[in-house]
Amino acid sequence: MVKIGFISPVEYAQPMFHSADPQVQNPSPVVTGKLARYAAVFFVSLAILSAGVAADHTSRLDEHLYISAAEAFIAGAPSTNVEHPPFAKYLIALSIKILGHSPLGFRFSSGLAGALIALSGFGLTFRLTRSLHSAYIAWVLLLANGFLFVESRSANLIIFQVAFEVAGLWAFLVAVGENSSGWFAWSGTLLGLSVASRWCGLPALVVCCLYLLFRFRRVTKSLLLIAGSSLMAYLVSWVPLLIREHRSLAYLYFANRDILLSHAHYRQTMIDLRPSDPWWGCIVRFQQQESLMQLMANPVIASLGLIALLALLKQRKPLLPALYSLHMLQWALAHSLPQYYYYYLDSFTWLTIGLAVAMSGVSFKRLQLDLIVTACAVGSALWPLYAALRY
Repeated sequence: MVKIGFISPVEYAQPMFHSADPQVQNPSPVVTGKLARYAAVFFVSLAILSAGVAADHTSRLDEHLYISAAEAFIAGAPSTNVEHPPFAKYLIALSIKILGHSPLGFRFSSGLAGALIALSGFGLTFRLTRSLHSAYIAWVLLLANGFLFVESRSANLIIFQVAFEVAGLWAFLVAVGENSSGWFAWSGTLLGLSVASRWCGLPALVVCCLYLLFRFRRVTKSLLLIAGSSLMAYLVSWVPLLIREHRSLAYLYFANRDILLSHAHYRQTMIDLRPSDPWWGCIVRFQQQESLMQLMANPVIASLGLIALLALLKQRKPLLPALYSLHMLQWALAHSLPQYYYYYLDSFTWLTIGLAVAMSGVSFKRLQLDLIVTACAVGSALWPLYAALRY
Protein backbone atom coordinates (compact mmCIF):
# COMPACT_ATOMS: atom_id res chain seq x y z
CA MET A 1 0.00 0.00 0.00
CA VAL A 2 1.32 3.45 -0.90
CA LYS A 3 1.56 5.88 1.98
CA ILE A 4 0.51 9.45 1.42
CA GLY A 5 1.47 12.52 3.36
CA PHE A 6 4.55 12.19 5.56
CA ILE A 7 6.39 9.88 3.19
CA SER A 8 9.54 7.97 3.95
CA PRO A 9 12.60 8.44 1.74
CA VAL A 10 12.65 4.69 1.15
CA GLU A 11 9.43 4.96 -0.84
CA TYR A 12 10.91 7.66 -3.00
CA ALA A 13 14.11 5.72 -3.53
CA GLN A 14 12.21 3.52 -6.00
CA PRO A 15 12.70 4.45 -9.66
CA MET A 16 9.78 6.37 -11.10
CA PHE A 17 9.81 4.39 -14.33
CA HIS A 18 10.79 0.83 -15.15
CA SER A 19 11.64 -0.54 -18.55
CA ALA A 20 9.75 -3.64 -19.61
CA ASP A 21 12.95 -4.95 -21.17
CA PRO A 22 15.75 -5.43 -18.61
CA GLN A 23 18.31 -5.29 -21.41
CA VAL A 24 17.35 -1.73 -22.28
CA GLN A 25 19.85 0.52 -20.58
CA ASN A 26 19.25 3.84 -22.33
CA PRO A 27 16.71 5.86 -20.30
CA SER A 28 16.41 8.66 -22.86
CA PRO A 29 13.12 7.41 -24.43
CA VAL A 30 11.58 7.26 -20.96
CA VAL A 31 12.81 10.75 -20.11
CA THR A 32 11.58 12.07 -23.46
CA GLY A 33 8.18 10.48 -22.89
CA LYS A 34 7.93 11.99 -19.41
CA LEU A 35 8.79 15.48 -20.65
CA ALA A 36 6.29 15.15 -23.50
CA ARG A 37 3.59 14.14 -21.02
CA TYR A 38 4.31 17.12 -18.78
CA ALA A 39 4.40 19.47 -21.77
CA ALA A 40 1.04 18.15 -22.99
CA VAL A 41 -0.54 18.65 -19.56
CA PHE A 42 0.79 22.22 -19.37
CA PHE A 43 -0.20 23.39 -22.85
CA VAL A 44 -3.62 21.73 -22.87
CA SER A 45 -4.29 23.37 -19.50
CA LEU A 46 -3.16 26.74 -20.83
CA ALA A 47 -5.45 26.42 -23.85
CA ILE A 48 -8.48 25.56 -21.69
CA LEU A 49 -7.87 28.16 -19.00
CA SER A 50 -7.10 31.08 -21.32
CA ALA A 51 -9.50 30.40 -24.21
CA GLY A 52 -11.28 33.58 -25.24
CA VAL A 53 -9.69 35.73 -22.55
CA ALA A 54 -8.51 38.32 -25.11
CA ALA A 55 -12.13 39.12 -25.99
CA ASP A 56 -13.21 39.70 -22.39
CA HIS A 57 -13.08 43.44 -21.61
CA THR A 58 -14.95 43.22 -18.29
CA SER A 59 -13.19 44.00 -15.01
CA ARG A 60 -12.90 40.93 -12.82
CA LEU A 61 -12.78 40.96 -9.04
CA ASP A 62 -9.87 43.15 -7.78
CA GLU A 63 -7.75 43.03 -10.90
CA HIS A 64 -7.97 46.79 -11.51
CA LEU A 65 -5.86 47.25 -8.36
CA TYR A 66 -3.07 45.00 -9.59
CA ILE A 67 -3.14 46.18 -13.20
CA SER A 68 -2.68 49.73 -11.91
CA ALA A 69 0.23 48.59 -9.74
CA ALA A 70 1.82 46.76 -12.69
CA GLU A 71 1.50 49.84 -14.88
CA ALA A 72 3.00 51.98 -12.13
CA PHE A 73 5.98 49.63 -12.05
CA ILE A 74 6.38 49.91 -15.82
CA ALA A 75 6.31 53.71 -15.53
CA GLY A 76 8.72 53.75 -12.57
CA ALA A 77 6.11 55.45 -10.40
CA PRO A 78 5.43 54.59 -6.72
CA SER A 79 3.31 51.47 -6.34
CA THR A 80 -0.43 52.01 -6.12
CA ASN A 81 -0.86 48.74 -4.22
CA VAL A 82 1.31 48.55 -1.10
CA GLU A 83 -0.86 45.94 0.62
CA HIS A 84 1.00 43.05 -1.05
CA PRO A 85 4.59 42.17 -2.01
CA PRO A 86 5.57 43.06 -5.58
CA PHE A 87 6.61 39.83 -7.31
CA ALA A 88 3.26 38.83 -8.88
CA LYS A 89 2.79 42.41 -10.06
CA TYR A 90 6.10 42.15 -11.94
CA LEU A 91 4.70 39.19 -13.85
CA ILE A 92 1.55 41.10 -14.77
CA ALA A 93 3.73 44.05 -15.82
CA LEU A 94 5.93 41.79 -17.98
CA SER A 95 2.85 40.41 -19.72
CA ILE A 96 1.56 43.95 -20.37
CA LYS A 97 4.97 45.03 -21.66
CA ILE A 98 5.10 42.13 -24.14
CA LEU A 99 1.45 41.85 -25.20
CA GLY A 100 0.27 45.41 -24.70
CA HIS A 101 -2.40 47.22 -22.70
CA SER A 102 -5.19 44.79 -23.51
CA PRO A 103 -7.16 41.97 -21.85
CA LEU A 104 -4.64 39.47 -23.20
CA GLY A 105 -1.74 41.52 -21.86
CA PHE A 106 -3.37 41.88 -18.46
CA ARG A 107 -4.23 38.20 -18.05
CA PHE A 108 -1.89 36.00 -20.07
CA SER A 109 0.55 35.61 -17.19
CA SER A 110 -2.38 34.46 -15.02
CA GLY A 111 -3.17 31.78 -17.60
CA LEU A 112 0.44 30.60 -17.45
CA ALA A 113 0.23 30.46 -13.65
CA GLY A 114 -3.02 28.46 -13.83
CA ALA A 115 -1.41 25.99 -16.23
CA LEU A 116 1.52 25.67 -13.81
CA ILE A 117 -0.93 24.79 -11.02
CA ALA A 118 -2.48 22.08 -13.22
CA LEU A 119 0.95 20.72 -14.15
CA SER A 120 2.26 20.79 -10.58
CA GLY A 121 -0.92 19.15 -9.28
CA PHE A 122 -0.42 16.40 -11.85
CA GLY A 123 3.22 15.84 -10.88
CA LEU A 124 2.60 16.12 -7.16
CA THR A 125 -0.24 13.58 -7.26
CA PHE A 126 1.97 11.17 -9.20
CA ARG A 127 4.64 11.57 -6.55
CA LEU A 128 2.15 10.77 -3.79
CA THR A 129 0.35 7.84 -5.42
CA ARG A 130 2.82 6.45 -7.99
CA SER A 131 -0.20 6.22 -10.29
CA LEU A 132 -0.43 8.02 -13.62
CA HIS A 133 -4.16 7.30 -13.56
CA SER A 134 -4.55 9.23 -10.30
CA ALA A 135 -2.34 12.03 -11.62
CA TYR A 136 -4.62 12.48 -14.62
CA ILE A 137 -7.67 12.40 -12.34
CA ALA A 138 -6.15 15.21 -10.23
CA TRP A 139 -5.44 17.18 -13.39
CA VAL A 140 -9.00 16.93 -14.70
CA LEU A 141 -10.46 17.75 -11.28
CA LEU A 142 -8.27 20.84 -11.03
CA LEU A 143 -9.46 22.01 -14.45
CA ALA A 144 -13.07 21.33 -13.43
CA ASN A 145 -12.70 23.44 -10.28
CA GLY A 146 -14.35 26.83 -10.76
CA PHE A 147 -11.77 28.63 -8.63
CA LEU A 148 -8.90 27.77 -10.95
CA PHE A 149 -10.87 28.64 -14.08
CA VAL A 150 -11.87 32.10 -12.79
CA GLU A 151 -8.49 33.08 -11.38
CA SER A 152 -6.57 31.90 -14.44
CA ARG A 153 -8.59 34.41 -16.46
CA SER A 154 -8.08 37.45 -14.23
CA ALA A 155 -5.12 39.59 -13.24
CA ASN A 156 -5.26 38.80 -9.52
CA LEU A 157 -2.37 37.90 -7.24
CA ILE A 158 -3.65 34.66 -5.74
CA ILE A 159 -3.15 32.66 -8.94
CA PHE A 160 0.60 33.38 -8.78
CA GLN A 161 0.79 32.64 -5.07
CA VAL A 162 -0.83 29.24 -5.56
CA ALA A 163 1.18 28.43 -8.69
CA PHE A 164 4.53 28.84 -6.91
CA GLU A 165 3.12 27.15 -3.81
CA VAL A 166 2.02 23.94 -5.55
CA ALA A 167 5.21 23.86 -7.62
CA GLY A 168 7.20 24.31 -4.40
CA LEU A 169 5.43 21.38 -2.74
CA TRP A 170 6.10 19.23 -5.79
CA ALA A 171 9.79 20.13 -5.60
CA PHE A 172 9.70 19.44 -1.85
CA LEU A 173 8.44 15.89 -2.38
CA VAL A 174 11.18 15.32 -4.94
CA ALA A 175 13.73 16.64 -2.43
CA VAL A 176 12.44 14.31 0.29
CA GLY A 177 12.47 11.33 -2.05
CA GLU A 178 15.95 11.94 -3.39
CA ASN A 179 17.39 13.58 -0.24
CA SER A 180 18.72 16.27 -2.55
CA SER A 181 20.11 19.55 -1.23
CA GLY A 182 19.55 21.14 -4.62
CA TRP A 183 15.87 20.21 -4.67
CA PHE A 184 15.39 21.47 -1.09
CA ALA A 185 16.88 24.82 -2.14
CA TRP A 186 14.73 24.89 -5.29
CA SER A 187 11.64 24.08 -3.23
CA GLY A 188 12.42 26.89 -0.79
CA THR A 189 12.95 29.32 -3.66
CA LEU A 190 9.55 28.52 -5.17
CA LEU A 191 7.82 28.79 -1.79
CA GLY A 192 9.60 32.09 -1.17
CA LEU A 193 8.28 33.40 -4.49
CA SER A 194 4.80 32.29 -3.43
CA VAL A 195 5.10 34.46 -0.31
CA ALA A 196 6.63 37.22 -2.44
CA SER A 197 3.45 37.18 -4.51
CA ARG A 198 1.13 37.20 -1.51
CA TRP A 199 1.75 36.54 2.18
CA CYS A 200 -1.00 33.91 2.13
CA GLY A 201 1.59 31.51 0.71
CA LEU A 202 3.17 31.20 4.17
CA PRO A 203 1.12 28.13 5.30
CA ALA A 204 2.76 25.89 2.69
CA LEU A 205 6.24 26.94 3.84
CA VAL A 206 5.21 26.30 7.46
CA VAL A 207 3.92 22.81 6.60
CA CYS A 208 7.20 21.90 4.87
CA CYS A 209 9.29 23.14 7.80
CA LEU A 210 7.09 21.29 10.31
CA TYR A 211 7.42 18.13 8.26
CA LEU A 212 11.20 18.31 8.46
CA LEU A 213 11.11 19.06 12.20
CA PHE A 214 8.77 16.16 12.96
CA ARG A 215 10.74 13.84 10.71
CA PHE A 216 14.18 14.55 12.17
CA ARG A 217 13.14 16.14 15.50
CA ARG A 218 16.02 18.60 15.17
CA VAL A 219 17.21 21.41 12.95
CA THR A 220 18.85 19.89 9.89
CA LYS A 221 20.62 21.01 6.75
CA SER A 222 17.47 20.44 4.70
CA LEU A 223 15.40 22.65 7.02
CA LEU A 224 18.00 25.40 6.89
CA LEU A 225 18.17 25.11 3.11
CA ILE A 226 14.44 25.45 2.57
CA ALA A 227 14.09 28.27 5.11
CA GLY A 228 17.18 30.12 3.90
CA SER A 229 16.41 29.86 0.19
CA SER A 230 12.81 30.99 0.72
CA LEU A 231 13.93 34.03 2.71
CA MET A 232 16.55 34.87 0.09
CA ALA A 233 14.01 34.56 -2.74
CA TYR A 234 11.61 36.82 -0.87
CA LEU A 235 14.23 39.52 -0.26
CA VAL A 236 15.63 39.38 -3.80
CA SER A 237 12.12 39.74 -5.21
CA TRP A 238 12.04 43.31 -3.87
CA VAL A 239 15.19 44.40 -5.72
CA PRO A 240 13.49 45.39 -9.02
CA LEU A 241 11.03 47.59 -7.10
CA LEU A 242 13.84 49.24 -5.13
CA ILE A 243 15.69 49.99 -8.35
CA ARG A 244 12.64 51.11 -10.30
CA GLU A 245 11.40 53.44 -7.56
CA HIS A 246 14.90 54.57 -6.50
CA ARG A 247 14.44 53.28 -2.96
CA SER A 248 17.07 52.50 -0.32
CA LEU A 249 17.35 49.14 1.42
CA ALA A 250 15.61 50.67 4.43
CA TYR A 251 12.43 50.70 2.35
CA LEU A 252 12.28 46.91 2.76
CA TYR A 253 11.51 47.34 6.44
CA PHE A 254 8.91 50.06 5.97
CA ALA A 255 7.19 48.32 3.04
CA ASN A 256 6.83 45.05 4.91
CA ARG A 257 5.66 46.87 8.03
CA ASP A 258 2.96 48.50 5.92
CA ILE A 259 1.89 45.10 4.58
CA LEU A 260 1.57 43.79 8.12
CA LEU A 261 -0.46 46.84 9.18
CA SER A 262 -2.75 46.54 6.17
CA HIS A 263 -3.45 42.88 7.05
CA ALA A 264 -4.26 43.87 10.64
CA HIS A 265 -6.54 46.65 9.37
CA TYR A 266 -8.33 44.19 7.08
CA ARG A 267 -9.00 41.84 10.01
CA GLN A 268 -10.39 44.65 12.15
CA THR A 269 -12.61 45.81 9.28
CA MET A 270 -14.05 42.30 8.93
CA ILE A 271 -14.69 42.10 12.69
CA ASP A 272 -16.45 45.49 12.67
CA LEU A 273 -18.72 44.37 9.86
CA ARG A 274 -19.90 41.49 12.07
CA PRO A 275 -21.18 39.46 9.12
CA SER A 276 -24.20 37.27 9.66
CA ASP A 277 -22.62 34.85 7.20
CA PRO A 278 -19.54 33.38 8.99
CA TRP A 279 -16.16 32.82 7.37
CA TRP A 280 -16.75 29.06 7.12
CA GLY A 281 -19.88 29.64 5.03
CA CYS A 282 -17.79 29.16 1.88
CA ILE A 283 -16.90 25.61 2.92
CA VAL A 284 -20.51 24.50 2.71
CA ARG A 285 -21.57 26.75 -0.18
CA PHE A 286 -21.82 24.28 -3.03
CA GLN A 287 -24.21 25.93 -5.47
CA GLN A 288 -22.90 26.60 -8.96
CA GLN A 289 -23.50 29.98 -10.59
CA GLU A 290 -24.91 30.48 -14.09
CA SER A 291 -21.99 32.71 -15.03
CA LEU A 292 -18.47 31.97 -16.15
CA MET A 293 -17.23 35.00 -14.21
CA GLN A 294 -18.80 33.97 -10.91
CA LEU A 295 -17.91 30.29 -10.72
CA MET A 296 -17.86 28.95 -7.18
CA ALA A 297 -15.92 25.88 -6.15
CA ASN A 298 -17.20 22.84 -8.03
CA PRO A 299 -19.93 21.42 -5.74
CA VAL A 300 -18.91 17.80 -6.36
CA ILE A 301 -15.28 18.50 -5.49
CA ALA A 302 -16.11 20.81 -2.59
CA SER A 303 -18.40 18.33 -0.84
CA LEU A 304 -16.57 15.05 -1.49
CA GLY A 305 -13.18 16.71 -0.94
CA LEU A 306 -13.98 17.30 2.73
CA ILE A 307 -14.74 13.58 3.15
CA ALA A 308 -11.52 12.73 1.33
CA LEU A 309 -9.43 14.85 3.69
CA LEU A 310 -11.01 13.11 6.68
CA ALA A 311 -10.19 9.76 5.08
CA LEU A 312 -6.56 10.81 4.64
CA LEU A 313 -6.36 11.84 8.28
CA LYS A 314 -7.80 8.50 9.35
CA GLN A 315 -5.07 6.82 7.30
CA ARG A 316 -2.45 8.99 9.07
CA LYS A 317 -1.60 10.89 5.91
CA PRO A 318 -1.81 14.49 7.10
CA LEU A 319 0.11 16.44 4.45
CA LEU A 320 -2.82 17.53 2.27
CA PRO A 321 -5.26 18.00 5.18
CA ALA A 322 -2.66 20.19 6.90
CA LEU A 323 -2.22 22.36 3.81
CA TYR A 324 -5.98 22.78 3.45
CA SER A 325 -6.54 23.45 7.16
CA LEU A 326 -3.81 26.06 7.58
CA HIS A 327 -5.04 27.99 4.56
CA MET A 328 -8.59 27.95 5.91
CA LEU A 329 -7.33 28.93 9.37
CA GLN A 330 -5.83 32.17 8.11
CA TRP A 331 -9.26 33.26 6.86
CA ALA A 332 -10.87 32.20 10.12
CA LEU A 333 -8.40 34.40 11.99
CA ALA A 334 -9.05 37.23 9.54
CA HIS A 335 -12.83 36.87 9.91
CA SER A 336 -13.06 36.99 6.13
CA LEU A 337 -16.44 37.32 4.45
CA PRO A 338 -17.36 34.25 2.38
CA GLN A 339 -18.47 36.37 -0.56
CA TYR A 340 -14.76 36.87 -1.22
CA TYR A 341 -14.81 33.29 -2.42
CA TYR A 342 -11.85 33.72 -4.77
CA TYR A 343 -9.62 34.02 -1.70
CA TYR A 344 -10.06 30.28 -1.20
CA LEU A 345 -8.27 29.13 -4.35
CA ASP A 346 -5.28 27.90 -2.34
CA SER A 347 -7.25 25.81 0.16
CA PHE A 348 -9.56 24.34 -2.50
CA THR A 349 -6.58 23.46 -4.69
CA TRP A 350 -5.29 21.23 -1.88
CA LEU A 351 -8.81 19.93 -1.33
CA THR A 352 -8.99 18.92 -5.01
CA ILE A 353 -5.63 17.15 -4.99
CA GLY A 354 -6.59 15.45 -1.72
CA LEU A 355 -9.74 14.09 -3.34
CA ALA A 356 -7.76 12.56 -6.20
CA VAL A 357 -5.20 11.05 -3.83
CA ALA A 358 -7.81 9.60 -1.45
CA MET A 359 -9.69 7.91 -4.30
CA SER A 360 -6.59 6.28 -5.75
CA GLY A 361 -7.23 2.55 -6.17
CA VAL A 362 -10.73 2.65 -4.67
CA SER A 363 -13.36 0.69 -6.64
CA PHE A 364 -17.14 0.51 -6.36
CA LYS A 365 -18.79 -2.54 -7.93
CA ARG A 366 -15.88 -2.96 -10.34
CA LEU A 367 -16.01 0.71 -11.26
CA GLN A 368 -13.19 2.98 -10.18
CA LEU A 369 -14.58 5.58 -7.82
CA ASP A 370 -12.40 8.37 -9.17
CA LEU A 371 -13.82 7.95 -12.69
CA ILE A 372 -17.38 8.27 -11.39
CA VAL A 373 -16.58 11.35 -9.28
CA THR A 374 -14.60 12.99 -12.08
CA ALA A 375 -17.46 12.50 -14.54
CA CYS A 376 -19.86 14.14 -12.08
CA ALA A 377 -17.43 17.01 -11.45
CA VAL A 378 -16.94 17.67 -15.17
CA GLY A 379 -20.71 17.61 -15.67
CA SER A 380 -21.11 20.19 -12.91
CA ALA A 381 -18.38 22.37 -14.41
CA LEU A 382 -20.00 22.33 -17.86
CA TRP A 383 -23.34 23.63 -16.60
CA PRO A 384 -22.28 27.32 -16.32
CA LEU A 385 -20.73 27.07 -19.79
CA TYR A 386 -24.01 25.74 -21.18
CA ALA A 387 -25.98 28.45 -19.37
CA ALA A 388 -23.70 31.21 -20.71
CA LEU A 389 -23.86 29.93 -24.28
CA ARG A 390 -27.63 29.46 -24.09
CA TYR A 391 -28.13 33.17 -23.44
